[in-house]
Amino acid sequence: MMNQTSEEIRNPRLIEAMRAMLRHDNAKTRGHMAEELMASRLLAPVQRQTILTEREGPSTRVRFEDIQNSEGDKYYLAFTDIEEYNKWNEDGTHDQALIMTMEDFGNILIRNINDLKGFVINPFGENISISKSLLLSLLKQKEAREHASLEN
Repeated sequence: MMNQTSEEIRNPRLIEAMRAMLRHDNAKTRGHMAEELMASRLLAPVQRQTILTEREGPSTRVRFEDIQNSEGDKYYLAFTDIEEYNKWNEDGTHDQALIMTMEDFGNILIRNINDLKGFVINPFGENISISKSLLLSLLKQKEAREHASLEN
């Protein structure tokens, strides 16, 4: 897989699929959005902290940024491109983001012991929330399709 910078991440097909789903929320538009989502790479803002330990010396810990909705539920942040990222980062204080796949989000959501409900894509744009259970379901479906294609 090619290395990309944050500025190179673009997801026009995902953005159009999200907008289509927001206009007409039905099984077809949700399915199309899920397909595009699974093929996308998104920006996830992080904070890196250097931890000093006596035995091992310095190590780096990464903490993913999150956002809270009006009901108090917390979600990781995900952005389709640098323009959407900058809407959130208006003051310019956040300058680190990882490029993430849905598998990456799935791994951090199932491994982290926390109360995060999932992740939200473009919270200051399309504002689509993907719950932890929906993401895990999509990942299982993808794995089943890949396994079936290997058997054929």
